[in-house]
Amino acid sequence: MTNLNDTELTPSEEPEKEERKKPKYVSKEGFEKVLVFRGFTEIEQLHNELKKEIKRDAFICGGYVRYMCSPRHDPSPASDVDIYCMNEEVFEKVKKLFKRTDIALTIKHENDISITYQRPTSSDHPFFASPPIQLIKPLKEGRVVSFGSMEEILTNFDFTVIRAGLLDHTLALVDADFIHDEGARILRLKNIHCPISSTLRCMKYARKGYWLPPFNCLKLFLDWDERDADYRAKLVEFLALANNGEGLTQKDIDELEALMRID
Repeated sequence: MTNLNDTELTPSEEPEKEERKKPKYVSKEGFEKVLVFRGFTEIEQLHNELKKEIKRDAFICGGYVRYMCSPRHDPSPASDVDIYCMNEEVFEKVKKLFKRTDIALTIKHENDISITYQRPTSSDHPFFASPPIQLIKPLKEGRVVSFGSMEEILTNFDFTVIRAGLLDHTLALVDADFIHDEGARILRLKNIHCPISSTLRCMKYARKGYWLPPFNCLKLFLDWDERDADYRAKLVEFLALANNGEGLTQKDIDELEALMRID
């Protein structure tokens, strides 16, 4: 009688091994609402003033809201709070608000992109606990759009992990890939204004512990190849001048900044 324990199975008779590979994440389109976990107390007075005076036409978006909603236990902090406006009229109202006697913020730096305010040092100031406030100017050059509805503004941002806008003290609107990408610290590019400026931003976030997957890195090279020869030549010329120490005139710098915003 044959002992079944001694019987060898041919390869074709061996039980198939189940593959237990983790399903590959598939990027999604659109936005979704997520919970705010932290950071509201620091900007509560700023949020309340904007809602009271500007209603729903000024938005806190970007890195600080990423920090507020990050699914990570100890997320990278944001260096400032960015405020975007529905239009030029709203922008002027916010500027006027920050000049009000009981608020009276001091401008630290201003360029054609934004106004950065000095962080108040007195504990009596309503924005004392807030990170430095940056008011983004309404701008439209190429695909660079820094005004409109919250969703229009977020769609213009490059990384999924900063496509986040505060709705109220409990909820935020974020990119559909936000939770996955912020949780894994992945830099997923959905918009490239300039391959050079985007590369510099990738380096900035890499220092914070984020990872740029090879395919997203490839997107930067492909974008550069798709640029017209005149655009690339100007950018190379300006960067070469700066690298050689010859210096750039203010006109050169203004043009370089414009080139790095427009696509």
